[in-house]
Amino acid sequence: MATATMQPPKAVIPPQPAPSTAVPIKVGVYGGQGSGKTTSTALMALALSKEVYGGAPVSVTDTEPGWQFLRPIFAAEGVELIQTTQPTFKAMLRDLRDAEKRGCCVWAIDSLTIIWQEIMKAAQGNKSQIQIQQWGDIKAVWGEYTTAFLNSAMCTFALGRLGNEMEEQLDDKTGNTKLVKVATKFKAGGSESFGYEPHLLLEMSLERKAKRKAGSTLEGEGRMVHRVDVLKDRTWALNGAVIRWSDKPGYEKGGYRQVWSSIKPHFDRVQQTMARVTINPGDSSNALFNSDGQSDWYEKKQRKEVLSAELHATMDSLWGGTAVAAKQMRMKVFEHIFGFKSKEAADAASLDKIERGVRILQAFERRCKVNDKLLASTELDILANLDIDIREFDEGVAQENDLPF
Repeated sequence: MATATMQPPKAVIPPQPAPSTAVPIKVGVYGGQGSGKTTSTALMALALSKEVYGGAPVSVTDTEPGWQFLRPIFAAEGVELIQTTQPTFKAMLRDLRDAEKRGCCVWAIDSLTIIWQEIMKAAQGNKSQIQIQQWGDIKAVWGEYTTAFLNSAMCTFALGRLGNEMEEQLDDKTGNTKLVKVATKFKAGGSESFGYEPHLLLEMSLERKAKRKAGSTLEGEGRMVHRVDVLKDRTWALNGAVIRWSDKPGYEKGGYRQVWSSIKPHFDRVQQTMARVTINPGDSSNALFNSDGQSDWYEKKQRKEVLSAELHATMDSLWGGTAVAAKQMRMKVFEHIFGFKSKEAADAASLDKIERGVRILQAFERRCKVNDKLLASTELDILANLDIDIREFDEGVAQENDLPF
């Protein structure tokens, strides 16, 4: 008689949604406080997850934060919401990459305005204002984000605050000029705004529908309607359209379909007219931040401070003290190595130039330890010996000490 062998139960692996071949949409949403940006974006994300991507997760970098209040609607639809809340440029780029690795179908940044402000604060540092020469680096790092936003295989949404476009106009009555609001903009990315990057740009505002009772309008009562002005649609499907989404007292399963029916013409046209085209970014090695979001500008600033301290410490060890002769010798050596002697020129010197000076001075210090009579030489002999170290460094044959970074 055969005996049955008990087999351990097989682990149940939940079915994974098949990779979608859909072309991702790139959407910008901006508006004033309470206009419905966050909730409307959440409903659009839910629609994409349920209708296109088989229930794949949705990720948001939530800087304010507010998406935790929307968890019930994601739970109602069985869609995982991944919410991170660190409001930095570095964290935002990391979140975008992590969302792709986790198989998310949608990633949103809410709000991009906060990230832009964080970049401005980092660039300004302890200065009174951002220096004009920094704007090239700032634009380069911002370009890295927009490239990641557009290149992602996920549908990406950028939410931002409302800004006003102001223009100086002449007052015919007074003859004076005055600033006049001429348009609105997506408040991120400097004066150019973020409105140029998305394929679909939506401006949201709030309308109040007054309550009517027995033929009379009741002031201060009624319901809110979220108005959507389509300012740009690169497919032309919705260009210039005005969409209204009524506010609801609560969420019922399938409630995302109201917004889905509104944006579906854009989604369908994207599938018909666009393949997934990616941007090949150029070299941004001098950008304010690298591809990991690390502040290259801040890192260079720190290295420059360390090198400056190392330079002064080495100079003091060789010609320390407050005597006039020691001070004069430090100044002559400094000028001999760097070619300048003013504090302003030293502050403006490049990181490479300062490192070169530190290396040369360290080489001279090593030779002084071997020949302790070298420091007692005449000024001309000291400068002549420095010339040896300068030449050896520039020819690439000098021995190098480790630097403290």
